[in-house]
Amino acid sequence: MRLDGGLLPADFDWRQYDALQATPAGFDPIRSRHELRQMSIGLRMQATPLQMAMAAGAIGQGATVAPRLLQSLDGRQAQTPAPRKLDVRLDRIRAGMRGVVERGTAAKALRCAGCASVRAGLYGKTGTAPVEDDATVWFTGWLEPHTLPGQARRLAFAVFVSRSEAGGGDHAAPVMAALLATLTGGSVPER
Repeated sequence: MRLDGGLLPADFDWRQYDALQATPAGFDPIRSRHELRQMSIGLRMQATPLQMAMAAGAIGQGATVAPRLLQSLDGRQAQTPAPRKLDVRLDRIRAGMRGVVERGTAAKALRCAGCASVRAGLYGKTGTAPVEDDATVWFTGWLEPHTLPGQARRLAFAVFVSRSEAGGGDHAAPVMAALLATLTGGSVPER
């Protein structure tokens, strides 16, 4: 996936600028029923923070989202492909993601004074994947339009912490809480 919004020439040499490209997600080999069960809850999968933000954004939008790193170049605006509607029921997923913020694994981190003004428009999901002696932890989701001052569009995000000794709600969600508190001018939560 090219992240330039069609602003760079078709024959652009991408090898030196791989930050302007996204790679597809992958799965670890599945050789047993146990590994299949692990995959069904998100283990044994490989995804980048950008891919997780895109998934969260698509759930919030109800359609595919196309990220880009360039808005304009030499006076030209980036192209935005037409979104493809997701043909699945999303109300339960959205309700679950509200629950994570209100009373679930991210609730404690998002109770900070600096987060109070954004909680109503925030949807999220924490994740914890064991890796050897520690874990990879996540907090991904989106903010509804006008949740932050001057924010006219839905804003998807993904926080990724590698080699954490805590879970997603105890390590990745507090990172997002600190960012939100800073963006709203509120007090940053203590850890």
